[in-house]
Amino acid sequence: MHGKNVAEAYDVIAEWFSENRSKCLMEQPYLDLVIAATGGNGTVLDLGCGTGEPMMAYLFQQGISATGVDASQRMLEIAASKFPAAEFICQDMRNLSLNRKFGAVIAWHSFFHLSQEDQPGMFRIVKKHLAPNGIFLFTSGNEAGEVWAVNGGEHIFHASLDAGKYRELLTENGYELLLHVTDDPFCGGATVWMAKLKL
Repeated sequence: MHGKNVAEAYDVIAEWFSENRSKCLMEQPYLDLVIAATGGNGTVLDLGCGTGEPMMAYLFQQGISATGVDASQRMLEIAASKFPAAEFICQDMRNLSLNRKFGAVIAWHSFFHLSQEDQPGMFRIVKKHLAPNGIFLFTSGNEAGEVWAVNGGEHIFHASLDAGKYRELLTENGYELLLHVTDDPFCGGATVWMAKLKL
C-alpha cells in the first residue's frame, strides 16, 4: 500500500526532512483564513503533520489548539521534541477514527501521498472529524495522475485526482467550496482547496 511505503520512506528521511523543509511560512495566508473562519479559538486536526514545522508551530503561536496525525513514527518523534505539550498521534489517516470533532482539518501536502483509489474515502473520514460548519483545508495536484519523486534520496509516491472529481467529492460529502487556487505562485505552486462542512 502506498501509504505504508510513504511512512517508511519518511521514517528514513525524517532528520533530513526536518533540516531541509522550508521554515518560510508561505502557507500563512491560508492558515489565517482557517483561524478567522473558526473564530480564532478553534481546534485543528493536522493530517500528515510531519515534524510540525512550520504550520503547527504557527498555529500554536496564534493560540490555536492543534493535534497532529502522521503515519511516520520518526517524524512524530521529532515533532514531539519540538512541541512537548502538543498531542501527536501515529496513525494511517485512511483508518483514522478519533471519536472527536475539530473546528478545522488540514491536510497540507499529505493527501497526495495516497493513491487515487484511497483519496475519495478521506472526504468521509474528514467529515467524521469536523464540527458543524468546520473548515477543511487541503492541497492536491493540478491534474489527475500518479508520479514518484525523490525526496532526501528516497522515492516517494504522489497522486492526484482532477479538479472536477475533488469538487464532486466535496459536494457529495456535504461541503461548501470556499476557495480553490491552482498553482499558487506565492505558495510554492500549491493547489489549495478550502471548504466548509454544511451542517
